[in-house]
Amino acid sequence: MADDNGGSAGPTSKFGQCCEELKEAIAGEDFEPMINVGEDGILYMAVGLIELEDDEPGMVDHPVFFCPFCGTKVQDAEVVRAQITSEGELPQ
Repeated sequence: MADDNGGSAGPTSKFGQCCEELKEAIAGEDFEPMINVGEDGILYMAVGLIELEDDEPGMVDHPVFFCPFCGTKVQDAEVVRAQITSEGELPQ
């Protein structure tokens, strides 16, 4: 999934409860966060850059299923896949 909005959106309260590190990484007060909550409420991590049509780099995001800091499960892969599929972002 390519995303060039670069910011956190959506409800962040359900993520970051497992540890302070994830909460701080999502907040990104002093930096542009590489982990964010999408408008769809799914937690994503930027895994790379992609060149968009206007020659601006866009972020390639991937859903995060376990906290990268403490290892706690933060979302279920089947639920995320079903939600993304229902929104038309993945082929069914």
